[in-house]
Amino acid sequence: MSFLKSKNKAFPLGEKSPNQKPWTKTEKSAFRIAFIFFTLMSIPTDYGYYVMLSNFDWVNLNYRQLTEMAAFFNPQFINVYSESGFFGIASYINWPFVLFLAVISGLIWGYFDRRSVSYNKLYYWVRVFARYRVAYAGIGWGYKKIFVMQMPAQFEAIWNTDLINFFAKRLYWEVLSIAPTYEIYLGFAEFFAGFLLLFRKTTSIGAALAFVVFGNIAISNHAYDIGEQVPSALMALLAFFLLCKDIPAIYQLIIKEKDAVLLQYYPEFNKAWQRWTRTGLKVIFNFLLVLLFAYYEVRAVVQNDFYKIPNTPGLVNAVGIYEVAKFKRNGIEVPYNPLDNNRWQDVIFEKWSSMGVRYVNKPQQIAPFSAGSYPRLNEPYNGKICFDWRGDLRRYHLDANGKLQPEFKAPRDLRIDWEFSGIQGRVFYYYEIDTVKQVLKLVNKNKHHRSEKMRLTYQKPDARTLILSGRDDHNDSVYVELRKSSYQHPLLKLNK
Repeated sequence: MSFLKSKNKAFPLGEKSPNQKPWTKTEKSAFRIAFIFFTLMSIPTDYGYYVMLSNFDWVNLNYRQLTEMAAFFNPQFINVYSESGFFGIASYINWPFVLFLAVISGLIWGYFDRRSVSYNKLYYWVRVFARYRVAYAGIGWGYKKIFVMQMPAQFEAIWNTDLINFFAKRLYWEVLSIAPTYEIYLGFAEFFAGFLLLFRKTTSIGAALAFVVFGNIAISNHAYDIGEQVPSALMALLAFFLLCKDIPAIYQLIIKEKDAVLLQYYPEFNKAWQRWTRTGLKVIFNFLLVLLFAYYEVRAVVQNDFYKIPNTPGLVNAVGIYEVAKFKRNGIEVPYNPLDNNRWQDVIFEKWSSMGVRYVNKPQQIAPFSAGSYPRLNEPYNGKICFDWRGDLRRYHLDANGKLQPEFKAPRDLRIDWEFSGIQGRVFYYYEIDTVKQVLKLVNKNKHHRSEKMRLTYQKPDARTLILSGRDDHNDSVYVELRKSSYQHPLLKLNK
């Protein structure tokens, strides 16, 4: 297979160069629509995206901000508040809407532009938009898996929570995290697909790989109600668009086993400012979203700044699951009863400053762990269709007026909710330790229940016993004698 530029001097077959051949009316009409559709799908269209960029501290960027910059800004003008609108076919409602806009705009364009013989230059540019859109998304999310951040390692609470208490999407995440090597492999697949798309000569193979990778991710999103199927399906669609032009030549080469020529058009940048602008933009974006991104990811790993995992050290030598050997409330001992709402069932201490208490019935607002895949609190599944020309402001933490919602001022680990995202049945408390007075100051990590606080003194009579006493989140006096369980989940032990 050979690649050639569509210039007369570079065209060896004695035929007209593709950029000299006039397009048919059908080709021009179809292209006008496709150009508008794929351009809108390739560039940021949500108002919230630009508000987010304006609030970045550009001097002190981090990998979280670069992820948001590169990965998710698909058009989201319409939201359907229903199960299908968040997880099913109705979540794609913006695609036909954008296509409708493209058809109307394409017809108007065609009415006023009847002299153009072809649109080779515009075809080149829309492919550039799509190519870099998929490239940076693949590289950004590839980094997340390569550095084992998207599906982080398991911890005590995961292996000591009944499966019935997991959302399907959280189970999918944990199944992948069991095998970090496989997660890294998936990350390299995304990264290489994106990296190959940065170069014109490897666009075809990069697009083919991206189509397979992102298509698989979209299917997984549907299968496990993960809720990010639209962005991943969009990447697959853009990759397929990039690949379409080369499919006839690929078919000729692989299926018919005959020589094939890929006909490519590259515009000439004759003026110095054009060449400098083109090179400058490539250097800036590749530096930001490839090199600097990699640096911040490595730095986060070295500094233990995984965006889903707390990093404040917990109580020394306390990691594990504890059985509640004795429990007193307001001085009255409460015997073990698996159906008792007032008694703690078991307690988990992580290696970071989190304590998880299992109750029989303590209603908590379940925390989602995806930017836009769930309705927010007080947004019921009522089937209503909501339109906002500014896009989905919720994804960028904006209020109804398009203003940035004030950030909750709290320690980093109190704001990280990965331990209980997509899980129910256990309440997690962030705690601060007063080692002199031997006091734990606890607060519910769930942002909807932060008024629930406890202040408990702790004693460690021996290596397997931990005694807590003080006031719980109902302001009741409690005395809890915990006995560390000798049980350890085989997979958890294997991963240590």
